[in-house]
Amino acid sequence: MNLLLIDKIGLAVSAREMVFEEQYHFNVDHAYTVEDVREKYAADKYDVVIVDFSYEPGAEALTLIEGINPKQRVIVLSDSDAYSEPNGCAYCVEHSNRRRLKSPVSIMALANLVRDFDYTQCAHFHE
Repeated sequence: MNLLLIDKIGLAVSAREMVFEEQYHFNVDHAYTVEDVREKYAADKYDVVIVDFSYEPGAEALTLIEGINPKQRVIVLSDSDAYSEPNGCAYCVEHSNRRRLKSPVSIMALANLVRDFDYTQCAHFHE
């Protein structure tokens, strides 16, 4: 499974990448700027994109990806109640292919969502 991880550079993110690759056998690309996202997303096909929405380039990266492929599987990590979709949760569920997890998120929970994405409803569907 090919993943694009859009997040800051740091020890926790590096550990997440390593666990995904070594324990779950996912292929992980890491982008930490919108330019990285633009370059990597155009060059490769990703099964799932994981975006840390609290990271500054997160919102712009989501807009870029949705403009290219509105049905891309995206997991949005957020440490606040702010939605990644300005029109709200119900609109997102009907028009996007996103799932949202509120931080803190365990690597195991995130990996399970990656594997079972198509069979898992967004946990925030009724908000």
